[in-house]
Amino acid sequence: MQFLLIPIATKNFDFVNITDIINHTLRNSLQTRISPYFIYFQILAIVMLVMLIILRNKVNRLFAWFAFFSYLLFAILQNVSITEKYGLSIITVNVVMILMVAYVWLLELKQPLNNYGFKNINLIHTPLIALAMLAFWFPLDNGELNFTLNQLLYNGSSLTFCMMTPVFLTIMTVNFPQVNPITYRVTALIGAIIGFYNMLNFADPKLINLALLHLPLVIISVHALFKSYFSKDRVIE
Repeated sequence: MQFLLIPIATKNFDFVNITDIINHTLRNSLQTRISPYFIYFQILAIVMLVMLIILRNKVNRLFAWFAFFSYLLFAILQNVSITEKYGLSIITVNVVMILMVAYVWLLELKQPLNNYGFKNINLIHTPLIALAMLAFWFPLDNGELNFTLNQLLYNGSSLTFCMMTPVFLTIMTVNFPQVNPITYRVTALIGAIIGFYNMLNFADPKLINLALLHLPLVIISVHALFKSYFSKDRVIE
């Protein structure tokens, strides 16, 4: 898919412009048009996480619904743009990959296998939890780090694949091996692929902080992917 699914643009499409189409789409995605509503999505995500921690398996289906719809929104809002330059532009490969993640969460919704008892959580998970919290906080304001409550509530991280995937994977990791193996592995695989793409931001000095805040996605996704294959306690598919 990485080589076959090229981006789509209804205006000024040219193979030599593919990189610019991708960057332009990301910078002007539909997500940027709903920034005044970010706080509502942030509050919803926080409420869902608190409910999961308190009520645990009583809200397992509700949490699966939340994850499923979240990935549907990530696929469309972050990877589709409508501008004068390229018209309707779509980063096709990202949409397909993220919809794959939405699909495996739909499988979990239809037949819940994730156990949110949090019985296996221990000190070893502390770094992962800290990284997931950092991703969700996403303390980046105009390229500068900003650890304020205002930034947490208005950053829009709840509508981004790269910031929410570490959260979903960490929740499953601390409950491993009582997790859905397909949901866990596919989420981790797509997270690792997209995470490694974002490591290219280290090449631009202006994007160093952005690249650093994508490290939780890479670290947590790779950790979960290896755990799904090689852990002695892994669930049987």
